[in-house]
Amino acid sequence: MKPLNTYLPLLALGFTVLVWGVSPAFIRSFSLAAGAADALVIRSVATGICCLVLLPFCGGFTVARQDVPRLLLISLIGMFGYFAGSVFGFAYITSAIGGIVISTQPLLIALLASVIGAERVTVATIIGLIVSFIGSLYLFSGDDQGDLSHASMITGGLLIFMSGAFWSVYVIYSKSLIQTYGSVKLSLLSLAIATLPALLFISPSTWETTVNLDQNAVFSLFYLTFIGTLVTLGTWNYAVGLLRPTAVGASLYLIPIFAITAGTLLLGEIVTATTLIAGAIILLGVAIAQFGPVFMRYGTQS
Repeated sequence: MKPLNTYLPLLALGFTVLVWGVSPAFIRSFSLAAGAADALVIRSVATGICCLVLLPFCGGFTVARQDVPRLLLISLIGMFGYFAGSVFGFAYITSAIGGIVISTQPLLIALLASVIGAERVTVATIIGLIVSFIGSLYLFSGDDQGDLSHASMITGGLLIFMSGAFWSVYVIYSKSLIQTYGSVKLSLLSLAIATLPALLFISPSTWETTVNLDQNAVFSLFYLTFIGTLVTLGTWNYAVGLLRPTAVGASLYLIPIFAITAGTLLLGEIVTATTLIAGAIILLGVAIAQFGPVFMRYGTQS
């Protein structure tokens, strides 16, 4: 019988993917309960406070002067843009559709990496982009879904797509900083700094909204701040450090499935055939871009 340590990385990865897959349902629930602007402020401040408390035990606040511009870039553009796009996007769109749009993030990361010269564009990436684009057109060219208008779907989809684009900025430009300061310290620093632009969205209603949150909204806030951000930060880094990249990458395809399931069970969302078909096409495009070069390499070796 294999020791428990053999399975811990897989358990950590599975837990992380499950939490991230369910998160769209809680983001949408909290955005609707508090209003998008207040939800952004409340969630950002709660996360920022937790980071400030943890940082003295995780490397402190200092970074080299030459690294400050890059840290500000990934925090104020990458991290904040991701938070803002998702919070406002899920106010317009269901967690199922939003979870499918989020699955295009690996494509956006590959595209940005090729634009700045960090990686070269492969044939598989181009084909994957085309296939996912076709799936996106099919997803957003359909009729209204449930109580969502076509305009709401387009608006929410674009906002969540933009959040993925901002996240690609974070992923690409944080690499050198992670190597210097470690992933935990850098994540806490960038989350804390990302709180600053969120303060611009404070309104006279923000405090009243905060003190009047119901139990469901408070639980959503706890889930997104503590479990969905701080806890999974540790479990994700632990799993990535011990598992093969292909296993980690393949696990991310479960996120849209969990998002659709959570939206249906927790929010009573209606999932149409159009959503399922379009989601399968988009995921196929992402898979081609991510694993195409691997299959081509095996094909040439056989």
